[in-house]
Amino acid sequence: MRLGLLPLLGLLASCGGSPQPPADTQPDPVARMAAEGAYVDTVGLRNLAEADTLNEDQGLTIVETTVSFPPEAGGGEVFAWEFNARELRPVKLLIMRFDQGKNNLELVGESELVVPRQKGPNRFVLREPIPIRPRDLYGIYQPEAGAIPFKKVHNWKTLITIKPLVRPWMKRELFAMYGWRYALRVFWRKAPAPP
Repeated sequence: MRLGLLPLLGLLASCGGSPQPPADTQPDPVARMAAEGAYVDTVGLRNLAEADTLNEDQGLTIVETTVSFPPEAGGGEVFAWEFNARELRPVKLLIMRFDQGKNNLELVGESELVVPRQKGPNRFVLREPIPIRPRDLYGIYQPEAGAIPFKKVHNWKTLITIKPLVRPWMKRELFAMYGWRYALRVFWRKAPAPP
C-alpha cells in the first residue's frame, strides 16, 4: 500500500450513509485488503471537496483522460469508488479503454447505477470487481442531471458527450474535450505476488 493512501483510510470509514460504529471497529475493505498484503492504490482526485460547479445537462457520459491507471495496475482490478455528491441523483462508474487507433472507446466495465446516500462524500464497493490494464480510463455516466461536481482546471482533458451510453464501443468523435476535473476517485487492488 502506498503511503499516500493512509490519510484516506479515516475518510473512507466516515463515508457511509447510516450510523457508523466507532472507526476502530468499522470494517474497512481498503484497510483489510492492505493488511492482507494486497497492493491497494487510487486514481483520481485526492481532495473530493475541490470541485465547485455542477453540470445540469442530462445523460452525460464523462471519461477522464488526463489521469489513467498506471503500469502497476496491470493484472489488477477496480473494487471501489468514491465521489463528492452535490445532488442525490443516479450515477455509475465506467472503466473505458481506447482502441489501437484511438478512434473508439471500449466500455470494459461498469458499476451498478447508484444514488448517493448523502450530499458530500460517498463510497461504494463494487458487487463485481472490474479487471483493468495500464492506461485504462475511468469515468462516470449520469443519466439524469449532474450529481458529481467538477472544477475547471487549465490543461485538464476530460471527454464528455450527451449522446447515450453505448456498449461496448463509442466513437471518439461523439465526445468534446473539456478542462473539467470531476470530484471522483477510483480504488484498485492487485493481489500480492506468491512467495
